[in-house]
Amino acid sequence: MSGNKQIRRKPILLALLVGLCGNATLATLSVSELAFSVFPIIALVLAAHMLYQEYLSVPMEGDTPLCTLLSFLIGVFGYSAFLRTQFPEMGTNYLSVMISLVLVIWLALKMGVAARPAADK
Repeated sequence: MSGNKQIRRKPILLALLVGLCGNATLATLSVSELAFSVFPIIALVLAAHMLYQEYLSVPMEGDTPLCTLLSFLIGVFGYSAFLRTQFPEMGTNYLSVMISLVLVIWLALKMGVAARPAADK
């Protein structure tokens, strides 16, 4: 795949953190089973600020914006699945796990991690 040389890893990791911390912040503020903590809020602000600074300093080219969005969604759905595993009374985590798996496979294919080797002729 020729496009994966343009995919930068830093915004993808920062987007994953923003997704995780954003969902953790919402869960901390809205789920009664969780004790309030200020750390997800601090982590969300710092990760979002770093992602914004990265966006301003280096243009996102190629498949980087799509991979960043996929990574953000993996963080959101992954934390939701984790939270529902920890507290089963909140409901099933089947849908969150399946969506996370599909997004991880799609991201791996886009980044060339799961690409098939070329056949030698």
